[in-house]
Amino acid sequence: MADQPYASETNPDFGSQAALRREHARLILDLQDKVVKLNDQARIFIPLIAICLIVAIPIWSKSLTRFLKLLLSPFVLLPLGFCIIHLMMAWRGIVKAKSRIRACERSAEEQTRPA
Repeated sequence: MADQPYASETNPDFGSQAALRREHARLILDLQDKVVKLNDQARIFIPLIAICLIVAIPIWSKSLTRFLKLLLSPFVLLPLGFCIIHLMMAWRGIVKAKSRIRACERSAEEQTRPA
């Protein structure tokens, strides 16, 4: 669904009321899809990040330099970075979808107002 351009991106004038409703429904479905994907990713990545932190706490309590060396190790840094980047990208997609929905609703309100 994300590969298709939104009507607001291709044509600033949404057109008829029916086109606005279709676009709004499409945006709602896209938002729901993105939320489901974020939930799926969070179910996997957040426990992984928590496990990494739990394992790192004893090392941190012994020596801060040992902790920093562990944290900067590619075996820790790359998986944690991967998890955090994926979650941030999913959240960003949700924020964009919500802003598109708001723009679509504003456009619908402007069309229904008497001139």
